[in-house]
Amino acid sequence: MFPSKNQPSSAISEAPKAVLLCAEMLTSEDRHLTEILDFLGIPWQILTPGEVASFPTPVPGTGKFCILGSFPLVVEALRDSQHSGDCLPAWIQGASSVFLYGFEDTVPCTQLLHFLTENGHSNVRHLNAAQTAVTITDDLPEMCGPMSGLQVLVERSEGDVVFDIAMEAQRFRSIIRSNAGQLFLSVTKGGVPFYLSGGTITDIRSPHGKYFDVKEHFCGAVPAVMYLKWAFREVCWNSFEASGCLIIDDPPLKPRYGFLRYREALELMDRHNFTTTIAFIPWNWRRTNSRTVSIFRNRPDRLSLCVHGSDHVGSEFATRSAARLNRSAKTARQRMELLEQKTALPYARVMVFPRGEFSPEAGGALKSNGFMAAVNTEVAPPELAENKTTIADLWSMAIMKYGTFPVFTRRYLKHGIENFAFDGLLGKPCLIVGHHEVFKDGGRELVEFIDKLNALKWNLRWKPLDDLILHSFRIRNAGEGKSVIQMFAQGLRIENSGEPREYTFLKEEDPDSVKAVAINRDGVEVSCDRGFLCWNATLAPSEIADVRVIINERQDSDFAADGIGYSIKTRARRYLSELRDNYLCQSNFLSESAARIRGLLK
Repeated sequence: MFPSKNQPSSAISEAPKAVLLCAEMLTSEDRHLTEILDFLGIPWQILTPGEVASFPTPVPGTGKFCILGSFPLVVEALRDSQHSGDCLPAWIQGASSVFLYGFEDTVPCTQLLHFLTENGHSNVRHLNAAQTAVTITDDLPEMCGPMSGLQVLVERSEGDVVFDIAMEAQRFRSIIRSNAGQLFLSVTKGGVPFYLSGGTITDIRSPHGKYFDVKEHFCGAVPAVMYLKWAFREVCWNSFEASGCLIIDDPPLKPRYGFLRYREALELMDRHNFTTTIAFIPWNWRRTNSRTVSIFRNRPDRLSLCVHGSDHVGSEFATRSAARLNRSAKTARQRMELLEQKTALPYARVMVFPRGEFSPEAGGALKSNGFMAAVNTEVAPPELAENKTTIADLWSMAIMKYGTFPVFTRRYLKHGIENFAFDGLLGKPCLIVGHHEVFKDGGRELVEFIDKLNALKWNLRWKPLDDLILHSFRIRNAGEGKSVIQMFAQGLRIENSGEPREYTFLKEEDPDSVKAVAINRDGVEVSCDRGFLCWNATLAPSEIADVRVIINERQDSDFAADGIGYSIKTRARRYLSELRDNYLCQSNFLSESAARIRGLLK
């Protein structure tokens, strides 16, 4: 029920299971693969070459399991089997498919390649170039998903290889290729498809202090994720839907802010099909324009608000002081509620940290003040705090390492279409960060990028940020009319579109902080195990469940009020920022002059 290693299957009995062929002492690549299996929720078991003879002989073609193994171990297992000639042993013939990785430059590994391709001229070469251009096939969308058809300039990792394959087209399929050779391909031998990956499997448990760039880990991440998500699609974690939102930081509710003009931006959204959430600075709550407010009220399907700090001071959510954090969170909520009372505009209880800076304690303060999530570009606290973020956290729907409060990651356009596509392959939402500058030149670069996103093979649905967060969870089939859902934010919304179904909900949470869990405002009985809350619910056809985890309010003592000097500085900062964005940024000469002055002041 709860995420665990080497877990027994509770999923559909007909779905394939993962059989990991490895020695009793796992290699680093074996361990890295098991970590990805655990991350994706795929049940697996270990089979050593010595156990092959006693492995139950399956019925060929039943697809009860998939074999995952390194080239050297498969060589050893095939050598010890009793097969003869070109026939595969029975324990492989019964596999749905075989995934091979970890090629070594040895004669036995090369002989295995010749055996699979039935061609003695097939060869393997180390990928020596620091960078190589790769192309992902457009003919296999069920495996490649939103990455189908992309061309990417990727970086090499030590140990990466490419394959030179010469064989009949009906038994060979290129999935990812480069000018140097094949990076990921399939060959069919004895009716069994073998998937060959040339990448060194990525260690997703390694610490990572910046955004995940798939170009730096391409060969070790993309083939494995593509294969596993495809081969075990019936049992692994999947996202409910692909959803996206553009988040623009800082603008007040005025007709124009820098290059952003709300009416023109709305026309772009309608023409190119996307949504925009404004990360609104609560300090500006009094400074709104009624005509701009009416644009938001009339088009909530396209325009919405979330919270961007409180005073928008860089360190206000990077402090380690619980009292100061609590005060900033509480003040932000109060100001946004005053804005809602004044304008009748709702807002998403989602925080975007000023300058991306947050401390490990910030999540707890936000959670206890009614926020349901944060969305951020930075993925770890500043250097003075311990970085607990790993690659697995960045692959996940949200980072949960800091106060078990979800931090959803977002990306700039400059991160490239390939990173958004890989996020989509993992099931993460498509969250774009921008400032008013993205609307420069009529938003040309922005809408060209949006058009590329909409053209990917993933049926992207653009939503207001609060709706996107409520639908950002992962789900897997548990068989017999049951599903398991892992939620990340403090709220979740799901509609049962089929027959009556029983759901088990999981939420990583500190149980001492939880006041109650409610579904459609009715409390439910909750248990706790290994850091996860767990509860059950059965939904009738077409029934919608609005799930909320209600947190106890923090009872910290009030922090001393900031002095008049702080207030003056905050006001000056806001007005100077608007002066910069509304006037200086409109002129290249003034922008360059301001940059030179800033350089001299430093």
